[in-house]
Amino acid sequence: MRNHLVKTITRREAMRLSAAGVAGASLSGWFGLLADHAARAAAPPKRPKSCILLWMAGGPSHHDTFDPKPDAPADVRGELKAIATSVPGIQISERFPRFARQMQHAAILRGMSTDEAEHGRARIYVHTGYKPGFGGLRYPLLGSTVSAELGRPDAALPNYVVTGALAGKNSFLTDAGYRGSRHEPLVLNNPGQGLDNLQAPGSADDFDDKASVLDQLEQGFARTSKSSAAAAHATTLRRALELMRSDKTKAFELSQEPPASRQAYGESKFGQCCLLARRLVEAGVSFVEVYLGDWDTHTKPVADAALGLMTQVDDGLSTLVTDLKERGLLDTTLIIWMGEFGRTPKIGVGKNVGGRDHWAKAWSSVLVGGGIKGGQTIGKTDAIGGEVIDRRISIKDFMATVGTVLGIDHTKKVDAPGGRPVRIVEEGATPIRELIG
Repeated sequence: MRNHLVKTITRREAMRLSAAGVAGASLSGWFGLLADHAARAAAPPKRPKSCILLWMAGGPSHHDTFDPKPDAPADVRGELKAIATSVPGIQISERFPRFARQMQHAAILRGMSTDEAEHGRARIYVHTGYKPGFGGLRYPLLGSTVSAELGRPDAALPNYVVTGALAGKNSFLTDAGYRGSRHEPLVLNNPGQGLDNLQAPGSADDFDDKASVLDQLEQGFARTSKSSAAAAHATTLRRALELMRSDKTKAFELSQEPPASRQAYGESKFGQCCLLARRLVEAGVSFVEVYLGDWDTHTKPVADAALGLMTQVDDGLSTLVTDLKERGLLDTTLIIWMGEFGRTPKIGVGKNVGGRDHWAKAWSSVLVGGGIKGGQTIGKTDAIGGEVIDRRISIKDFMATVGTVLGIDHTKKVDAPGGRPVRIVEEGATPIRELIG
């Protein structure tokens, strides 16, 4: 209203106000206040940051990806060569030639170090920042935390989406812990399927009538039963109805993209999932997790197969960075590339014929965008990549860093069941200042 008033008061009307006895200085000050208010109202709201997690299930070898050891013995170095990047002095694996040209936007965290080397425990630890069973709680996944802290509760689109080749054993990716069912993700295994199964049947009026009755029944049952399962079911139904009524579901339709755009991401499911992630972030989704499995390279056949995974990552990740940069979204979108741990320094130890075993003592993750200071490596491993010898990065420090980059107070306490206050990130965490100043 005031914005409209400022726009419509003319010079002649101002003179009439002055003639009526309004002092010039007062009038000027009044207009100044209105103009300030109008400017604030007209300024677009600051866009909350989003996050895309590229999850490499199974634990990729840091030696063969982002911490190569070209001068190490052959049974440590492996068969892949190290190549230069756009940042002098930083080398990565030859399987990432496109991403090597984008290193100025990225930071490689070569000092990652944990003590969980079993898949089940490690993936929960890395996803939540808390070890399984700690304090007797189920902790929210990173995506659930971002959904709760940055997501819009009234948004038609979900604030958290997981996409990619999910299997039953990876159901942990849907657990919102004490954050509740509202912050569970929408899981979409196939990025090309869209949301056709959410098309409303029949006429809009008929659908709204039936949906309203069903929603009332669900809410009533949830209130009377006071069961968490009933409340979760009601929440899921309501979210589905919101999606069915929204035209924003077009963000899920990859067919809307030009063929050249789809081809740039590669024909793999992972590449198309990266494209979907870009479309969802562009539409306002707070957190997207893209899943890529089969990194558990114990034997040579599996290790050889991982070469194809690296090509998929190079295509998908590089095009994702390019697209976000061109759309002005790279500074507001943090991309994380990581798995649950790394792999052993030596190839073929024990039963791992031609491959590498689990290794949590030293490994790498990669951050891109989000306003971080790119073009650097943080942390250093020894000559064979077995130990961190400089700038060790713990999981709680990593989580505190991600929270700080995204604008989340990692020291905040949230009430868990029973009213118990729990910190978003475990006490004692220190964000990586080299990334955020």
